[in-house]
Amino acid sequence: MGFSKAALGRLAAEVRQELGLSDAVPFDPHLWAREYGVPFVSIDEVAASPEAVEYFIRDRPDRWSAALLKNGSGHIVVYNSAHSVVRVRSNLAHEVAHLVAEHVLTSSWIDGDGCAGVGRSQETEAAELAGALLVPANAAKVHAMRGSPASSLAARFEVSIEMATWRMRASGGAKIAERAQMRRRR
Repeated sequence: MGFSKAALGRLAAEVRQELGLSDAVPFDPHLWAREYGVPFVSIDEVAASPEAVEYFIRDRPDRWSAALLKNGSGHIVVYNSAHSVVRVRSNLAHEVAHLVAEHVLTSSWIDGDGCAGVGRSQETEAAELAGALLVPANAAKVHAMRGSPASSLAARFEVSIEMATWRMRASGGAKIAERAQMRRRR
């Protein structure tokens, strides 16, 4: 399909608006899931071998975050509950983004090693869209323009400091504030 960053931002704004969320309210992936009928299931709720669950939850939680799977005529998202709350929210938003961007789930999503791999462009789109769903660009821009710390934006939108930092950087707000300060000095 191929969305620009601007188009992904508009798409995120549309989804947030459909859910009745202003730019000041955190995105709730679970609310989206209920509205759109896409169940979220923790790996420890899946009928998997105890060894597999143990591997992903206790031994190597860094190996796997979440997966979007076909479920009859719909979809389901299975996620790793061993991650922090903010990481789970980010993982779920990423899978939601694949659906919102209408990425087609095909067998090509699985590589030779059995790992999900939708392709770099769709992963980049999903990451960008998930970020815009979780932290609206305007909120990140205003926050950055004020010189506020990423930690306060992270707390406000229930995301990691890394996510808040990325969204603030991507918003251009710090650059706008820097240019305004330079104009004032002249």
